[in-house]
Amino acid sequence: MVQISGTLPILVDLQADATNRPSVSLVGIFLKARELERKGKDVIHFDAGEPDYSPPRSVVHATIKALVEGKGHYTESGGIPEVKRAIARHVEKKNHVSVSEDKILVTAGGRLALYYSFATLPKRSKIGIVSPDWPAYRELAQLFDHGIEFFRTDLDNNWNLDLDQLRASDCNALILNYPNNPTGKVLDLSAFEELVRIASQRKMTIISDEVYSSFRFNEQKPFKSVLETTDLQYVFVTSLSKDYAMTGFRAAYAISDPKTISRMSKLNALIMTSAPEFVQYAIIAAMESDEFVKRNVAIVKKRRDAAVRALESRLNVELYSPDCSLYLFPRVATKGFDSEKFALDLLEKKFVSIAPGSTFGSSYNKHFRMTLLQDEKRIEEGIE
Repeated sequence: MVQISGTLPILVDLQADATNRPSVSLVGIFLKARELERKGKDVIHFDAGEPDYSPPRSVVHATIKALVEGKGHYTESGGIPEVKRAIARHVEKKNHVSVSEDKILVTAGGRLALYYSFATLPKRSKIGIVSPDWPAYRELAQLFDHGIEFFRTDLDNNWNLDLDQLRASDCNALILNYPNNPTGKVLDLSAFEELVRIASQRKMTIISDEVYSSFRFNEQKPFKSVLETTDLQYVFVTSLSKDYAMTGFRAAYAISDPKTISRMSKLNALIMTSAPEFVQYAIIAAMESDEFVKRNVAIVKKRRDAAVRALESRLNVELYSPDCSLYLFPRVATKGFDSEKFALDLLEKKFVSIAPGSTFGSSYNKHFRMTLLQDEKRIEEGIE
């Protein structure tokens, strides 16, 4: 922990990229914003990916009903059969693939699903990470003493991945996050299929974090899940935090081959026995809440359009209008722009909280990330 500007402490992460430069962390910014709120300040939150809408009423009712009926006990480490069947039905409807129950693990949050995914890789694996990247990926790789190779993308190339770099790599695992946090990029279908072909030939495990896949804004650009592939070793991970606003429920699941899921389930049993029983019943209700998701995706799309218009009219920025996701990741063209200083000044002086671009890799210090999880008036106020 370090002190900046003689004010509240800001957490600092050591980013595991080529420069290993320290960076103001997203967690630190978020905690500072919360502290300012406790002091009576009205903070506009463009920082954490926390929906401003509430979970579906059916989820709340299912949770209460489960608790009233005494469903607060230990369960099977991988999840109760009913929740696995609900997830399988949901996946078949959304991705048009059949998934057996022995390929599904219910976990307490997407972070835990990712933890298990990294833990089940061979010791000292070399993991490819597409940048800009969510910091948890590099932190998990470091935790398990895995090597890292970064596959850097940039705005000037529309955040496209260099597949030749992947071909030349000796990675035995690759973490994908598409739709991407923070850019909102979806890989072109041809690029995704070539990536899968390369990974399959190289026997490379794909860990695919698809938590934003419901937030599709560009129907002309198809999105394909790893669930829809064949002859590929993968671990699919998603969370209910974004689609269903269930951040505090800590509800998520992973899908992989039965052997991998069995190993992950054993880890789950060691670490926490099982996901809470009543939360699993909440997941069952969520899996039947398609209209809720569609309604909120339409709302977020309107917010994206409003935010893009406001940013382009008021700031000297360049940006990729996201195909999916809950974020914008503009690049500021002003000479000498420093996203960390900007984020701290903006929060301390104007009480607007954003994530510095450097949080997602040191190459992105001219970018910042803002969420689309405030109403349009609030978004325009914050940008102003």
